[in-house]
Amino acid sequence: MKRIFSCIDGGPIALTTALALATVVSTAALSKQKTITCPFLKEGRVTFDVPARLGEMPAEIDFDYPAKATRFSFRDGNLSLVAMDEGDPSRVRIVISAQLNRKSGAYEGQIFVDMGGNQLMLHNGPVRCTVGPA
Repeated sequence: MKRIFSCIDGGPIALTTALALATVVSTAALSKQKTITCPFLKEGRVTFDVPARLGEMPAEIDFDYPAKATRFSFRDGNLSLVAMDEGDPSRVRIVISAQLNRKSGAYEGQIFVDMGGNQLMLHNGPVRCTVGPA
C-alpha cells in the first residue's frame, strides 16, 4: 500500500509541472502567429493573420469594407489571397498575388482591390507585403 500512496503524493507536483509546460507551449504557439500587412496607394492597407493550419483561411481581414477570404495560400515563397465582400459574396474585394523577395524578405507582386461602396472603385497596382509578429 505504501507504493500506491507514494505515487499519489507525486501527483500534485506532476500536475503543476504539466500545467507549467502547457502554458509555455501555448505561449510559444502564440508567439509564432504572423500578421501580413500589404499597404497600397498612399493610405490603403490590407492586414490579416496567417492561419495556424495549412488549408485554413484568415479569420479576419482588416480592410475598408468587410471581406471574407475564399482562397488563401502562403507557402513556397508565394502569397495568394482572394477575398469577397461579406454582404455580397459575388463581389470581389481583394486579390493579392506576390512572391518572396529573398533579399528584402518582403512579398512583392500585384494587388487588386475594390474600395467602392455602392459603386465600383477599383485599384490595380504593385504591392509589397511584409510579414511580422501578430
